[in-house]
Amino acid sequence: MAGKRAYIVIAAYLLVLSVTPLIASFLGGGGWIGFDMGAYYYRNEHLEVRLAGLPEGVGKPRIYVYAPNSSYMPVLILDVNDRESTVEGYSLFYDAIDVKITALNTTLTIAYVFEDFNLTKTIIAADTTVTINYQATKTVKYKIVVHGRNYTSINGLHLRDYVNKTLKLEKIEGVSFKFHSKPVGAGSVYLNFSSPVNVEVEEEVKGVTIIIVTWEGDRLSMSVRGYVEPHKLSPVTSTLSSLLNHRVTPILLPLITLVLIFVGWTVWRRL
Repeated sequence: MAGKRAYIVIAAYLLVLSVTPLIASFLGGGGWIGFDMGAYYYRNEHLEVRLAGLPEGVGKPRIYVYAPNSSYMPVLILDVNDRESTVEGYSLFYDAIDVKITALNTTLTIAYVFEDFNLTKTIIAADTTVTINYQATKTVKYKIVVHGRNYTSINGLHLRDYVNKTLKLEKIEGVSFKFHSKPVGAGSVYLNFSSPVNVEVEEEVKGVTIIIVTWEGDRLSMSVRGYVEPHKLSPVTSTLSSLLNHRVTPILLPLITLVLIFVGWTVWRRL
């Protein structure tokens, strides 16, 4: 009897988890969807944005894009790192006294409280672009650290020529990156800033590029846009891409969960 109750509880929990994306897609109205511990995500036909939960210092946010002919597998293009990002020398992750997150439609707001000033970061997702705004209550020195994946060049300069070196770009309002990886193919990432900034680019480990953006002021906007070149798909992958897209997957999850629960119950009864 105890085993039966335990199975029912676990099955109910899994079923609730499986229907959460479907319910959230109706309640969210095309906006941000929240989960436990401050985790959120946003998804449309072109991109996906994920905000990691409060216990994590990276993924603030992570930005993904979809290849035009492969909508089931998003490609990570940028990861904002709150651990290494600082304002007036304070880490956004380690040194903030309080952090509050609110979501309204396509805008996600993160409010950081420090000893003598406050900082608000808003993440606005729309169509093919994600805009990250920083607004402080006073003039401060910013260092925003983001990680890129499989980047090969920046503004036409090949990163292979800067191994174990730091590439510095001063007072610029935009940078463009090219990337390439075997499972994904080729693509581009564009960063544009509302004011001139200084940018340093470093290679940390193979496949990971560190981008450090610095400036002084009270506010700045950074827009991120990515694009993946269409690539040839096998018939199986093409079918999966058509079925497992962001609209169909929330419907399939509860159905798959129900099938697994039924199969598991049948197998458990025979043991």
